[in-house]
Amino acid sequence: MRHRARRPLAGMALIGLAAALAVGPGAARAQVVTGVPGCADDVAVRASRELVTFDSRGRQIRAYLYTPRGEVNGAGLVMLHGGTGFEMNAILFDAHAIQLASRGYHVILPAYFDAGAPDQSRRTVTGRAWRQAALDAAGALAAEPGLSAGRVALWGYSRGAGVAVDAATAPGSPVRSAVLVAGGGGVDDSLAGRDLSVLLLHARRDEAVPVRATRALAQDLREAGAAVEVQALDFDGHQYDLPTWCAVMSRTRAFLESRGDGEDAPT
Repeated sequence: MRHRARRPLAGMALIGLAAALAVGPGAARAQVVTGVPGCADDVAVRASRELVTFDSRGRQIRAYLYTPRGEVNGAGLVMLHGGTGFEMNAILFDAHAIQLASRGYHVILPAYFDAGAPDQSRRTVTGRAWRQAALDAAGALAAEPGLSAGRVALWGYSRGAGVAVDAATAPGSPVRSAVLVAGGGGVDDSLAGRDLSVLLLHARRDEAVPVRATRALAQDLREAGAAVEVQALDFDGHQYDLPTWCAVMSRTRAFLESRGDGEDAPT
């Protein structure tokens, strides 16, 4: 089993380690194990978490970097947060990201709002900045030893799914795999000749991103030339509960393994 020393990504500056999750007074006696979300298939934690920055169009983008401390599988995943922002979603996704890293994935969760705050009056300009931040995060992750651009996938939830599809379908994008959770939107460019596969996950009913929006995006992707799979989750609503997030992560791993990303990871 190979172990790696803790260090920031190539091209990134280390700005500190993430704080351990705090336990409130009412739960003082509860045992909290960081990196174990409570899914039936959780594995022992063998990963480190660091708070880093990387450059995107002259702006410093904060990110959490999750690095395997055991066997690595040569695959990377860029996790793109939803509309509530980096701080809130970092708490939501942290244990799941640690579980992915414990299975051999290199994972980065960038604060892509750092590239440009949400601005309804400049949606196109802001969207391009977010797309570039996602691509720069993927490029930085691909520079890690043993990884390559073709083995770094994009994963996005809600607004992050929109950023992920924009980045995955951008002209010249090296991304070959993307997982879109509760996402909508459209595709402007042809993907002919691109080896792009996309998994879309949606709840039975979603008050924020209607299921019809996810299905319309799937159709756009197919017409553009991507290989697309759509799966329904056993849940109603946009804010998923823990069992649903466990299902999302399990299906994410299965999809990446079917694409040859993560095939050497422990299950």
